[in-house]
Amino acid sequence: MARYGRLTVEQYGATMPVTGPAVQKPPFYYRDMEMMFVTYRTDDEAALRWLPDALELDEPATATVILARYGFSTFGPYHEAMLAIRARWQGDVVSYYPALFTDNEAPLIGGREIWGFAKKLAHVELRHESEVLMGTVERPKGNRLLTAVMRNVEPVRAEDFQLTPSVSLKVIPCATDARAPALAQLIGSELALVPHVGSNGIAEIWTGPGSLCFDAPSEVDPWYRIGVREVVACHSGTFDAVLGHGRILKQY
Repeated sequence: MARYGRLTVEQYGATMPVTGPAVQKPPFYYRDMEMMFVTYRTDDEAALRWLPDALELDEPATATVILARYGFSTFGPYHEAMLAIRARWQGDVVSYYPALFTDNEAPLIGGREIWGFAKKLAHVELRHESEVLMGTVERPKGNRLLTAVMRNVEPVRAEDFQLTPSVSLKVIPCATDARAPALAQLIGSELALVPHVGSNGIAEIWTGPGSLCFDAPSEVDPWYRIGVREVVACHSGTFDAVLGHGRILKQY
């Protein structure tokens, strides 16, 4: 007599492999997050080509590159680089994330499988030298994709610096030769940032002059296509945060 397996869907782990999950279910907790944000004007047509058809471009076309060092997280410590395009979902301003880099496999797996963040492994660095904060991404090592620098000059009130909700496109390819993916969802999520506060009671968020350069245009990782027309703001800060469950905005 045939003997069938006893593993049922109710017994699956949160992520693959289901009998030994790579990461657990949300929420994920972060402490001692140092982050730099460079916001800039970009080309409308370039942004529209990368924006899913359910999202409206918030004009003028604006993008942000975020570089981060996470001192502690329940994914483990890691670095990350993110590209966000400002858009609107049903009238509300959101940040659409078409591409991200990290240097740790756990947040790569969790980001892709849970929320659909399109992460790749890369060499990401955020460091201080003299008065300058610099963030870089290399992929592969030695091929500098981008460099961001800024100088902290003035403090920013916590209420004047808020992240907009995140949107990602979760796509799982089909195992057959079908043209359509097995699953495609537009996912909304929010990272609740809590800024560190200094002994003077002022939040550790800063603004100042800065720049962003896409050093080596790569057709493998074509972030350069969302090019820099004009830098409009640079911020840095130290935060704690919680990243919870996402929500399905649109099922394709």
